[in-house]
Amino acid sequence: MPHLAVAFLTLVLFLPAAPAAAQAGVSYQVPQDNPHVAQAGAAPEVYAVGLRNPYRFSFDRLTGDLLIGDVGGTQREEIDWITAPAARGANFGWACREGTVGGPRAADCPVPGAVEPLFDYPTSSPDAVTGGFVVRDATLTGLVGRYLYADYYTGLIRSLALNFADPDDRSTGLTVAQLSSFGEDASGRLYVTNNVPGGQVVRLAAGASPGQLSGQPLAGSFDSPVAIGTYPGDAGRLFVAEQTGSVRLVVDGTLRPTPVLDVNAFGLSAGGERGLLSVAAAPDYAATGKIYVYYTDSGGDIRIEEFTRSPSAPETVDPASRRVVLVIEHSSEDNHNGGQLHFGSDGCLWVTTGDGGGQDNGHDNAQNRGTLLGKILRIDPDPPGVGGPTCSSGNAPPAGGRDRTAPVLRARVPRRQRVLRLRGAVVYVRCSEACRVSAGGTLAVAGRKRLLRRATVAAQASPRKRFKLRLKKRSARLLRRALAHGGRPRVQVRLRARDAAGNRSALVRRSLRVRR
Repeated sequence: MPHLAVAFLTLVLFLPAAPAAAQAGVSYQVPQDNPHVAQAGAAPEVYAVGLRNPYRFSFDRLTGDLLIGDVGGTQREEIDWITAPAARGANFGWACREGTVGGPRAADCPVPGAVEPLFDYPTSSPDAVTGGFVVRDATLTGLVGRYLYADYYTGLIRSLALNFADPDDRSTGLTVAQLSSFGEDASGRLYVTNNVPGGQVVRLAAGASPGQLSGQPLAGSFDSPVAIGTYPGDAGRLFVAEQTGSVRLVVDGTLRPTPVLDVNAFGLSAGGERGLLSVAAAPDYAATGKIYVYYTDSGGDIRIEEFTRSPSAPETVDPASRRVVLVIEHSSEDNHNGGQLHFGSDGCLWVTTGDGGGQDNGHDNAQNRGTLLGKILRIDPDPPGVGGPTCSSGNAPPAGGRDRTAPVLRARVPRRQRVLRLRGAVVYVRCSEACRVSAGGTLAVAGRKRLLRRATVAAQASPRKRFKLRLKKRSARLLRRALAHGGRPRVQVRLRARDAAGNRSALVRRSLRVRR
């Protein structure tokens, strides 16, 4: 086959260069129901903010909900669960918060109404969560309706209940080394990738007992497989992205010998957290033949590009069809590239990006609505005038089988408390249903403010739950001095509840005066 490789390379050398830049309204469109459209200083592509490195996310094929694995820093690995409508304008809290604990940057605080994780776990060194999918494959007994995830370094696949009050973290008993991605075929069967040279793509099958998994490797050897793309309308086929640059095709469990696409010809930086990181086929792939890739180019920038199926060789793309959709500057750091593409039920292309690298949001991207880093982005990848009306939430079919009623949170905070003696502020809560209450507080002393330690507790309709927002050391010192000099400190408390289905209550605020 050497003559085919030479022919492909010769064709690439004579291809017209793709545009060096891309912009909204030219190479792609922005859905008009995105939360920051026409807001001064905000990027209209941004759908949600406050993420560190959301390397993998997915949609629940039954409900349309988003589930995100956000890789942590030095403290917590985080998994978020939120409905697509609730994600509109949401803030996931980084770097004010890391999972359920305080984050490394007080300058990013406070973040009112930050999304509470479904689950988090301590970061040891090294750790990196790989977010997965909600199981809808009925053959995986004991796991249907549960969410699968793993840690890249341990490879042990675990499952969670979609229940904020009790996520019920359990092992499935299956380990796949350097597990870089989960994927789903058109029928809902699940797969994982083993991100090493000569690595495997493994189909998940039922284990020896309910809630356990076994693995069935697909036939063929892959070069650092890193992501899986659904082949719309054909459960016998899968796209597989190799970090080293190729998109491969699997048919009926066997790897095809010829790559669908190789982005090395267009400039690829690979290794570590860089490379070809995701592939997604358009929902109407059967008609349009369009696929989209997410990769880091030779300068380190993130590129989302479109390719179209070759009419003469339909298991490959036509290299001349290459079209740049979006370019995001990312040259200063080689980590935190994010890296996931998925089409939602609304027909939009959803993208997760990292915060620009370093460790502690040092580039100030995650909370900056004017940048595209540390975000969920939502775009219509078609340029104006192509593919019909711009995608929007009005295109999405209604999701079924889900409780949509928000819990009612009732809170009582005694209006005068000896906060210094108690080492914190006492709060009493209850919900209209079983829920999980997240609370934060701010100590105000003569124009100076200090955050109290956050708390999360399970609550129900009866009896009331008592808990305490504890003082940090600096807060206690400030409060002690203020009381000694006759100051009149106050504490403001903020609370929000979430039920097992992920519905959030209204934000509740209470204030109290500190007694000596």
